[in-house]
Amino acid sequence: MLKIRIKTDNQAFDQEGQEVARILRDLADKLEHLDKLQESQLPLRDLNGNTVGYYQTWTDQGESQGAVISSPYVTWKERSPYAKTPWEIID
Repeated sequence: MLKIRIKTDNQAFDQEGQEVARILRDLADKLEHLDKLQESQLPLRDLNGNTVGYYQTWTDQGESQGAVISSPYVTWKERSPYAKTPWEIID
């Protein structure tokens, strides 16, 4: 299973479709040679290197055995315009 979350409100997304497509192509390149998705959770970065989301993979087996699929990115909160990123992650 695969879950993707991308926040598209920073400057790198002026051409939103192009940047989202670039991020998804990078992710596809990472996943293409895997025989099976394993449990992992890694950040997605925009063209400027900022973390703009995450992707998470897990197996049906892990879910059926009661594994809790959660993320530190579950809740996104808007931050001050003076902050380094336009959002912060709330646990």
